[in-house]
Amino acid sequence: MRSTRHSARGISATILFLFLTFLSLTISARAAGDDADDADEYDVKARVVRISLIAGDVNLKRSGSNDWERAQLNFPLVEGDTISTDSNSRVEIQIDARNFVRLGANTILRIATLRDEGVALSIIEGTVFVRLAKFDRDHEYFEVDAPRSTLAAEKTGLYRIDVSREGRVRLSARDGGRARIYSETSGFALRDGRTAELVYEGADAGDWEFVAANVADSWDNWVNDRERYLAQRLRYDVQYYDSYVWGAEDLDVYGEWAYVNDYGWIWRPHTTVINNYYNWAPYRYGRWCWVPPYGWTWVGQEPWGWAPYHYGRWVYYNNYWAWCPRSNYYRHRSWWRPALVAFNISFGNEVCWYPLSYHQRDPHSRNYYGSGRRGQQPGNAGPGLRPLRSDELAALRRVNPAYYRAVTALPAKDFGAEGASLRPVDDALARRVVSAEPLRTDLPIRPAYALNDRQTSGERTERVIVARPAAVNRARELPDRPTGAAERSPGVALDNELRRSRILNGRDARPEMPVPGAGVSGAVEARPTGAVARPARPTREVDPLVGPRNDGGRDAQRLPDLPASGDRPARPEVNERAPARVPVRPPANEEGSSSDRPARPERIERTERPERPDRSRSDRLDQPARPESSEPARAERPERRERSEAPPARQEPPPRNDPPPR
Repeated sequence: MRSTRHSARGISATILFLFLTFLSLTISARAAGDDADDADEYDVKARVVRISLIAGDVNLKRSGSNDWERAQLNFPLVEGDTISTDSNSRVEIQIDARNFVRLGANTILRIATLRDEGVALSIIEGTVFVRLAKFDRDHEYFEVDAPRSTLAAEKTGLYRIDVSREGRVRLSARDGGRARIYSETSGFALRDGRTAELVYEGADAGDWEFVAANVADSWDNWVNDRERYLAQRLRYDVQYYDSYVWGAEDLDVYGEWAYVNDYGWIWRPHTTVINNYYNWAPYRYGRWCWVPPYGWTWVGQEPWGWAPYHYGRWVYYNNYWAWCPRSNYYRHRSWWRPALVAFNISFGNEVCWYPLSYHQRDPHSRNYYGSGRRGQQPGNAGPGLRPLRSDELAALRRVNPAYYRAVTALPAKDFGAEGASLRPVDDALARRVVSAEPLRTDLPIRPAYALNDRQTSGERTERVIVARPAAVNRARELPDRPTGAAERSPGVALDNELRRSRILNGRDARPEMPVPGAGVSGAVEARPTGAVARPARPTREVDPLVGPRNDGGRDAQRLPDLPASGDRPARPEVNERAPARVPVRPPANEEGSSSDRPARPERIERTERPERPDRSRSDRLDQPARPESSEPARAERPERRERSEAPPARQEPPPRNDPPPR
């Protein structure tokens, strides 16, 4: 009996364990299933960078606008934006997870190109540091234009660009960096630890001077301190989120990470951080700014407010707000978004919004209605988001009432204005906003300079509300000075074209040749030389009397094939070497002997070159006789190499066993 009772208790424990395991897997699968069927795809995927550090007065002029506004931390920057620092100001621009651009005081920089294929910056004046920690020249490019010059990075490293008010340019490469430098008329390679200065005026204007890299100054020290700090922050950047999420390296300072079964890794701000804001909720402390081509974009006031407001979702878990990057269950890449909120503008001419829940798709995603879930047919994209069902509202009231307290409102006339007062709504309005159908299209509010863009989109313009302009700061006048070694078009790299025109002079570079004899013993194969393919030399007409010539003026291999001249004596047999060498010389050395002299002018007259027939003839006769030569014949060769002129060398002929016949 006792055994039966013990067996039943064991079966119950096993069933309970299996049930809990199934429940845990079901919860995890639900978190994965709601978002993994279809990816969040978007029509606008323009690349964005951010202001990750700012000190002093920094001004920003948006692409398409003529007005300057005050830049702030976590401001997104896009292609065409111009940023300017004042005296005693500095700013850091984060390009992606590992690459940064840092501006010193009195610097003006414009983002000429910002694409997935590469980045091009234009420095009008000032000091700029470019840190490339993750860079592959085969897949992307990074170029910097300065007055009358262009720097094209080739490797990871640290690059410094200094441009004076007058237009003097100094370029440096450090920490393993290497770049190609171009001017209006030349191009060269700048290697690690070197500095190139462009001569600005005088007789040598346009030339480059090369010196060692300058001694570190205060700007270098600031850059080094900043990079040491980031090196500590970036150690665990891919542990909690995927590689497409960047700008989250500061989260460890302001909060803590935890793993939960429902969402995977989540990040919760410290209570002391949240208590600095009254009635804090996501997307409540900050401002809306216009960023083409995305439109209205949220700029968080919190120092950590970049990644949590542009990636993932905010969830209310265990009585606190937490940011979930969705890296565990979401099996698609993360896209940067201007804001992950749902808008509504139907109540009292106010704009209301709240953060999207974990299982709610982005309103601007093409796949919001997904694959037939929630009563929708695949591809049936209606005019707006589906409101929450009654059972979902009940679950929201029971499990997550904080979503009502997260609804924030702002009068439409103040939307986009700096310093506008954002406020939480009351409970009744919050319920109406959450249960209503949110907007899926753009808000009918735009700044004045962007109204023409809206009119061309085909939407009605009579309902457009003109947003109050942002506070305009008077920046110093921009110098009327073009930059770059050539005219640049957005989205197009200059490196390849400038290398061909300024370095190779329009010729094709030689392909890289493998190292000769690598791993193979034996003779070294001949390989082409030179940086470019040298054009073929023109063909010369062959003189029938002289024959083809080489660079040395003679060709011993070709002379035996020359046609015999009419007044030339018959050539002796090859094996009769001794009579053929000196047919006109006496056996002894006698001064004043003239009986043998007439033969020498005849040879000169036949060949028209006194020295060539004599030297080539001896070589010509030696070559056929080489297989049958005897030991005394080989002994003649050292004496033959010592001759400098034909007549003196023939005064003492080599000894012979038999005198030549007369």
